[in-house]
Amino acid sequence: MKSYHQTELEDAIHKFILYCSNYRNLSPYTIRNYKNDLLGFYNFLRTEKKYHIDELDRSIVRKYIKHLNNLDYKRSSINRKLSVLRVLFRYISTNSEFGNKDLTMFGKSKSNRNLPKILNNKQMKDILDSVDISTFLGLRNRTLLELMYSTGLRVSELSSINNEDILNLQQIKIIGKGSKVRVVYINDESKKFLDNYLNIRNNKNTKTDSLFINKYGERLSVRSIQKIVKKYGHKAGLDLSLHPHMLRHTFATQMLSNGADLRTVQTLLGHAKISTTQIYTHVANKDMEKSYFNFHPRVTPR
Repeated sequence: MKSYHQTELEDAIHKFILYCSNYRNLSPYTIRNYKNDLLGFYNFLRTEKKYHIDELDRSIVRKYIKHLNNLDYKRSSINRKLSVLRVLFRYISTNSEFGNKDLTMFGKSKSNRNLPKILNNKQMKDILDSVDISTFLGLRNRTLLELMYSTGLRVSELSSINNEDILNLQQIKIIGKGSKVRVVYINDESKKFLDNYLNIRNNKNTKTDSLFINKYGERLSVRSIQKIVKKYGHKAGLDLSLHPHMLRHTFATQMLSNGADLRTVQTLLGHAKISTTQIYTHVANKDMEKSYFNFHPRVTPR
């Protein structure tokens, strides 16, 4: 039988998730991640025999960080989990229902931020060329890869696109994180594949308005898109595990390398903070440095 303190903490987490879903308008994907992260934290508290909200302080968080380090979590993953806890702590501290608890906040786990991996032009061409577009599913897959590469969309955003979000085959209305609306643009090559795909897709017997559908006529899930992207990474012979965010990284870095300003890229990516976008300037600078030392006639190639 559960103790009162367990019930109190579980109740706080449950109400926090409802608050995030109903008032912060977070995506189902983000809510799922919040639930998983908080379940992991709650299970850790049980092993420490900590059941009361008043016991949530710096010392228990430090132990939790050590626990995650022992499980070989990456620093980025640990900081994501801490970010969720920070929001939970703030929610409990400002909610009179929990007795005006004053939970101590904490900083991020120190980390060296790794630069995101990107694809070069040849790798990207090999991926796109590896798709057989003679079938409907093949054309669908080429179209979604084209859109991801040319717009930098998150995989969850791609899955959520409906037919009505396509504006004159030139723009797509996107509802991003926090239900913020933005518009991304479709280049001529992507437009050609999208037009061909829509001509066939709109003749399919389906009840969903989703742009990308599976073989059963239902919305193509985030997980399915991840599998599709990984599949064509293998098919193109890449010596890496391709994932959708790598296409997003590539889009952002190439935009900056080709002269786009930081604010424009921030808007296209849907970043709330420009500091998030700035990481790509480091990648672009590394790419520029590599090009200089490889191609300048007066420099010995590295």
